[in-house]
Amino acid sequence: MVILKLVFFTLIDIQLRPYRTDDFLPRLFYESSRFTALNHQWVVKAIINDNKKDPNLSADRSLCYQVILKSKLSAPLIVHFVSLKGPFGDAGINPATHQFEFNIENLETSYKELSNDCNKLLAAKNINMRLILFQVSK
Repeated sequence: MVILKLVFFTLIDIQLRPYRTDDFLPRLFYESSRFTALNHQWVVKAIINDNKKDPNLSADRSLCYQVILKSKLSAPLIVHFVSLKGPFGDAGINPATHQFEFNIENLETSYKELSNDCNKLLAAKNINMRLILFQVSK
Protein backbone atom coordinates (compact mmCIF):
# COMPACT_ATOMS: atom_id res chain seq x y z
CA MET A 1 0.00 0.00 0.00
CA VAL A 2 1.38 3.36 -1.04
CA ILE A 3 0.39 6.49 0.85
CA LEU A 4 0.69 9.60 -1.23
CA LYS A 5 0.72 13.03 0.39
CA LEU A 6 0.43 16.20 -1.61
CA VAL A 7 2.37 19.27 -0.55
CA PHE A 8 1.32 22.74 -1.66
CA PHE A 9 3.80 25.50 -0.95
CA THR A 10 4.56 29.11 -1.69
CA LEU A 11 7.92 30.82 -1.38
CA ILE A 12 7.75 34.58 -1.08
CA ASP A 13 10.32 37.30 -0.46
CA ILE A 14 9.02 39.84 2.03
CA GLN A 15 10.19 43.28 3.03
CA LEU A 16 9.21 44.36 6.55
CA ARG A 17 8.91 48.13 6.98
CA PRO A 18 9.13 49.99 10.31
CA TYR A 19 6.04 51.57 11.92
CA ARG A 20 5.29 53.10 15.30
CA THR A 21 2.17 52.70 17.44
CA ASP A 22 0.05 55.70 18.48
CA ASP A 23 0.52 54.90 22.19
CA PHE A 24 1.66 57.46 24.76
CA LEU A 25 5.05 55.73 24.55
CA PRO A 26 5.29 54.72 20.88
CA ARG A 27 6.46 51.18 20.20
CA LEU A 28 8.35 50.13 17.10
CA PHE A 29 7.05 47.24 15.00
CA TYR A 30 7.60 46.00 11.46
CA GLU A 31 4.98 44.89 8.98
CA SER A 32 4.90 43.58 5.43
CA SER A 33 2.53 44.50 2.67
CA ARG A 34 -0.29 42.06 1.97
CA PHE A 35 0.68 39.13 -0.19
CA THR A 36 -1.13 36.16 -1.69
CA ALA A 37 -0.09 32.61 -0.88
CA LEU A 38 -2.05 29.34 -0.88
CA ASN A 39 -5.06 31.24 -2.31
CA HIS A 40 -5.29 33.53 0.75
CA GLN A 41 -4.13 37.03 1.73
CA TRP A 42 -1.41 37.27 4.42
CA VAL A 43 0.68 39.81 6.37
CA VAL A 44 3.81 39.30 8.46
CA LYS A 45 4.35 41.43 11.57
CA ALA A 46 7.52 41.63 13.69
CA ILE A 47 8.21 43.08 17.14
CA ILE A 48 11.28 43.55 19.33
CA ASN A 49 11.67 41.62 22.60
CA ASP A 50 8.05 40.39 22.65
CA ASN A 51 6.85 43.98 23.19
CA LYS A 52 8.52 44.22 26.60
CA LYS A 53 8.89 47.74 28.00
CA ASP A 54 11.90 49.75 26.84
CA PRO A 55 13.63 47.29 24.47
CA ASN A 56 16.20 50.00 23.82
CA LEU A 57 17.47 49.59 27.41
CA SER A 58 18.04 45.86 27.01
CA ALA A 59 21.39 44.49 25.87
CA ASP A 60 19.79 41.18 24.87
CA ARG A 61 17.39 41.89 22.01
CA SER A 62 15.52 39.54 19.75
CA LEU A 63 13.15 40.03 16.86
CA CYS A 64 9.99 37.91 16.75
CA TYR A 65 7.45 37.59 13.95
CA GLN A 66 3.95 36.32 13.41
CA VAL A 67 2.00 35.32 10.31
CA ILE A 68 -1.47 36.88 10.05
CA LEU A 69 -4.22 35.58 7.78
CA LYS A 70 -6.25 38.43 6.28
CA SER A 71 -8.71 36.33 4.25
CA LYS A 72 -12.00 34.96 5.55
CA LEU A 73 -12.10 31.23 6.23
CA SER A 74 -14.94 28.77 5.75
CA ALA A 75 -13.01 25.83 7.23
CA PRO A 76 -9.89 25.46 9.43
CA LEU A 77 -6.57 25.80 7.57
CA ILE A 78 -3.44 24.04 8.82
CA VAL A 79 -0.28 25.74 7.57
CA HIS A 80 3.41 25.04 8.14
CA PHE A 81 5.79 27.96 7.75
CA VAL A 82 9.50 28.72 7.94
CA SER A 83 11.44 31.97 7.65
CA LEU A 84 14.80 32.27 5.93
CA LYS A 85 17.26 35.02 5.12
CA GLY A 86 16.00 37.12 2.23
CA PRO A 87 17.94 37.51 -1.01
CA PHE A 88 19.06 41.02 -0.04
CA GLY A 89 19.17 40.41 3.73
CA ASP A 90 22.52 40.60 5.45
CA ALA A 91 21.63 39.51 9.00
CA GLY A 92 21.23 35.98 10.23
CA ILE A 93 17.73 34.58 10.59
CA ASN A 94 17.08 31.50 12.71
CA PRO A 95 15.23 29.07 10.42
CA ALA A 96 12.69 26.88 12.21
CA THR A 97 9.55 25.18 10.91
CA HIS A 98 6.31 25.98 12.70
CA GLN A 99 2.76 24.72 12.31
CA PHE A 100 -0.47 26.57 13.02
CA GLU A 101 -4.17 25.91 12.54
CA PHE A 102 -5.97 29.03 11.37
CA ASN A 103 -9.70 29.17 12.06
CA ILE A 104 -12.47 31.74 12.26
CA GLU A 105 -11.53 32.79 15.83
CA ASN A 106 -7.75 32.53 15.47
CA LEU A 107 -6.20 34.27 12.45
CA GLU A 108 -2.76 35.13 13.96
CA THR A 109 0.06 32.81 14.93
CA SER A 110 1.90 33.35 18.19
CA TYR A 111 5.19 35.22 17.89
CA LYS A 112 8.16 33.10 16.77
CA GLU A 113 11.79 34.12 17.04
CA LEU A 114 13.10 35.49 13.78
CA SER A 115 16.60 36.46 14.80
CA ASN A 116 18.78 37.12 17.81
CA ASP A 117 20.99 39.28 15.56
CA CYS A 118 18.46 42.04 16.20
CA ASN A 119 20.81 45.03 16.19
CA LYS A 120 22.02 44.28 12.66
CA LEU A 121 18.45 43.91 11.42
CA LEU A 122 17.33 47.12 13.13
CA ALA A 123 20.23 49.06 11.59
CA ALA A 124 18.83 48.42 8.11
CA LYS A 125 16.03 50.57 6.70
CA ASN A 126 13.88 47.50 5.98
CA ILE A 127 14.10 43.84 7.00
CA ASN A 128 14.29 41.39 4.10
CA MET A 129 13.18 37.83 4.69
CA ARG A 130 11.97 34.83 2.74
CA LEU A 131 8.87 33.01 3.95
CA ILE A 132 7.82 29.54 2.90
CA LEU A 133 4.21 28.58 3.58
CA PHE A 134 3.10 25.02 2.91
CA GLN A 135 0.21 22.63 3.40
CA VAL A 136 0.41 18.87 3.57
CA SER A 137 -2.65 16.84 2.56
CA LYS A 138 -3.95 14.27 5.02
